[in-house]
Amino acid sequence: MISDKVLYRVKYSYFGLRPPLMLAIGVEVHDDWVGFHDTNRGHQFFGKLVKETKDGFIWHRVEDTFEEGHKDFGLIEFKALTIEEYNKKVRPYLVDPIPEFNSTEELYEFYQREFGRRGYHLWLT
Repeated sequence: MISDKVLYRVKYSYFGLRPPLMLAIGVEVHDDWVGFHDTNRGHQFFGKLVKETKDGFIWHRVEDTFEEGHKDFGLIEFKALTIEEYNKKVRPYLVDPIPEFNSTEELYEFYQREFGRRGYHLWLT
């Protein structure tokens, strides 16, 4: 499931055993790149879609680093958050006050409104 309205939890194998908590909203998937916003800024990763799942998708990040040529940065899993998962796996780590949500849809709407346009993630040519 790929949607620009869904709030995803991002699991990125490149960071090893202790990856930072990353959320993604406003996701765009194209032939060779994925773009999204987190709570700080926009991101864009080159690579390819590995597969779409019932609750998200998996992206294989491969970038041209110029110095080292093409580098394999591994797999990135985007998993849609439910309100229950958010309250259990995300809310305990938040520093800023975030309102309580009554539904998953309310959660998505809040993150889209507050963070969905943060920074720029499109590649300019």
